[in-house]
Amino acid sequence: MVEFQLVMTPLSQALGLSLVVERLIEFGKNVVEPTIRPSDVRASPDPADARNALAAAETLAARDAASQAHEAAVEAKVDERATQSTELQKIREQLLTETDNAARTKLILRAAELRKALVADEQHGEWEERVPNSVILVEPATEPDDGQTVRAFVLQILGVAVGILLAKLSGLSLFSAFLHDSVAPAGWQPWDHILTGVFIGGGSAPVHTLIRFISERKTTVEAAELAVEETPEEKAPLSARAAAIVDPSPDPAAGTFIDIPYQGGVDAMLLQSVHRRQKNPELVVYHHTAMSSESTFDDVVRVIKSRKDADGHPWLTGYNCVILADGSIHAFCRWDRYGCHAVGYNRQSLGISFNGNFETNPTVPYSNADGRYGEPRPTDPQLRAGARVVALWTLLYPIPVDFAHTIIPHRQIASKACPGSNFPYDEFQRLVKFYRDGWDASVEAKARIAAFKLKPYLFV
Repeated sequence: MVEFQLVMTPLSQALGLSLVVERLIEFGKNVVEPTIRPSDVRASPDPADARNALAAAETLAARDAASQAHEAAVEAKVDERATQSTELQKIREQLLTETDNAARTKLILRAAELRKALVADEQHGEWEERVPNSVILVEPATEPDDGQTVRAFVLQILGVAVGILLAKLSGLSLFSAFLHDSVAPAGWQPWDHILTGVFIGGGSAPVHTLIRFISERKTTVEAAELAVEETPEEKAPLSARAAAIVDPSPDPAAGTFIDIPYQGGVDAMLLQSVHRRQKNPELVVYHHTAMSSESTFDDVVRVIKSRKDADGHPWLTGYNCVILADGSIHAFCRWDRYGCHAVGYNRQSLGISFNGNFETNPTVPYSNADGRYGEPRPTDPQLRAGARVVALWTLLYPIPVDFAHTIIPHRQIASKACPGSNFPYDEFQRLVKFYRDGWDASVEAKARIAAFKLKPYLFV
């Protein structure tokens, strides 16, 4: 076994060199970026371009004013709409079992009447969630790269080169230290410098991780050896104390939300001056996209943003978050801006949508009764990922865990059957509560949520 000090000494040296690499890379950014990014020195702008830009800004402002006015108008009648939505949902359920033709006709006519009243408001404030199965477009939903990939690659190569040079000049050979008891092959030293340099070139984070791992492992082994050497009278209390300090029981809830990515969603800067909230969200509305479960996030963004408003302008945004069948989480609309997902509730809510079509009632248009849209219900990873996002929202914003009033399905307030009759409502609610309660009781989770709150595009 290699002695602890023989490993930690070169690792400490590697940590110092990795910090040097990070500082040099920061300096290198100022040198590399001007050579890749287009020059900031530009010719005098064309007056026509200036006029066009001003006209576009004025159009965007006018569209936002119209959107805000429409939301305010529908907000004034949300109670009436909720009553209509409840009645419409009951009619859908009745049609599944009603066999009398006269009664069915009466129900269908009443459903059409209710739907017409609800849809009149929804045309301008939410995604219709009725998509032909053939719509799988797969177009990029990201903004132009603008040289980001090239810059990152050049800086990474620079870091590795500097790391190798520093390892050579300092004579640092990490792998020889790790293999102290082994016989290194002839000519190994140059390769050791190269591998050590690559490790250093990755920055201080990998070095910190390795040092922490080795230190924790050493402490655990020493505690176990101490327990073996103790007398029977001493062993029980000391081993219990060692276990409490060295090997704590894992917190099953802590850290499970750290895979929630959020950097402002799609076209974050486009929404900088529009779709502004008056206050932080107080409600969550959950949906299905009504698209094929095999479609991608790019599909969802492309289909929604290709929709036109009354004046022929494409939509700016949609849901605040989309969860794919593989459990991956994708922010769409900035969370400090309102999306277009539940008219009358947009400005006070966050909208999360599970990609897929989970309506299996054959009487509902564009339903997934025969499986043509793929999975008839959310996958387990998808449901858990969505529950984690909603649980996080309840800890970021003033959203109580109340599945009757503050975390609600779209069908409760709209003409749609969304998120579908085959959506596992009880299971979803149980998972939201599980993650929420677990994180709220975890010191580690609270610390991570506090760090998450420092991200941009979160709060009004």
